[in-house]
Amino acid sequence: MSWIQFYFHTNSKAYRHFQIIYTILTLNFFIPAISYSFFPEVALKQFSQISVLLGAGPFDYSHELASRIWRYLGSANVMTLGFMCLLLQLNLKKFYPILIPLVFLKAYNATLFLLDFFSSAHVAFLAVALFDYLTSWAFIFFAKRAYKEITEKNSF
Repeated sequence: MSWIQFYFHTNSKAYRHFQIIYTILTLNFFIPAISYSFFPEVALKQFSQISVLLGAGPFDYSHELASRIWRYLGSANVMTLGFMCLLLQLNLKKFYPILIPLVFLKAYNATLFLLDFFSSAHVAFLAVALFDYLTSWAFIFFAKRAYKEITEKNSF
């Protein structure tokens, strides 16, 4: 049975929830990664808009943040997150160990933004950190719950 058939015909509620959440997360990484690569000004503008929305005023980013090197590195990291989410979706049992580097990469990024918030007190950094910690939690919660259910039932 293919994973698509299993997804639509399974009695595993946890696995279905895992698939829904990980589809959202996969797209959440793949689409921005492409945007970061080809339209970096959009990402920087959105970061500034988040700052304004949170009441801190526009974020004046330096040339360092807009440089190609950092853009490529950031894009590659976000694309890697999306790729790892996709692998987990395709075969959770086989690729379950990928959950460790997936959570590490996202939580480490959250920690860097949190540390920058403490040094700069810019609220946009705190917002990114909190969202990334929440995403890290979602990675663990939905994958672990689905993995447990499908391995206990010896399904898929």
